[in-house]
Amino acid sequence: MNDIKLEVEGYFEILNLHKALLEAKFHKDPDNFDVAGSPIIAKICNNIVDMLTEYEIEEKGKDTWSEWRKIENHNFFKERAVENAQNVAWEKLSYKEKESLTKSIFSPFTFTDKDVIDFIKTVDGKST
Repeated sequence: MNDIKLEVEGYFEILNLHKALLEAKFHKDPDNFDVAGSPIIAKICNNIVDMLTEYEIEEKGKDTWSEWRKIENHNFFKERAVENAQNVAWEKLSYKEKESLTKSIFSPFTFTDKDVIDFIKTVDGKST
C-alpha cells in the first residue's frame, strides 16, 4: 500500500487542493470533526504549503507564503479552530495530548509555543 501516489499537476491544482483542505479543516459545521486534528491531514497540509512556497520562490523569486502562514495573521482560522476543538473530548485530554492536537489543528500555519499555550487556555476556558 506504500506505493500509492497522488499526482497533482501544476501550481493551480496544488493551490486548489490547499483551499479544499483548509475548507475541510476549518469548516464551521464539519461532517467529520476528526479532520481538523488529524496528524495525517496536518502533514499533507504542511507539505502542500511547502510546495506552494517553493514554487513561488523558484518561479517568482519571492515568498509571500511565509507571512501568510503565520497563525497570528488569521483570527478567522483561530476562532474556527477553537470551535472545532470543543467538539472533541477536549476536557478528557492530558496537557500533552492537547498540545499535540493543537499543533495538528493549526496546520498548515506556523505558530509559537505561546500560540499553543494561549489556544489551550482559550479552549479550556470555553470547555468548562
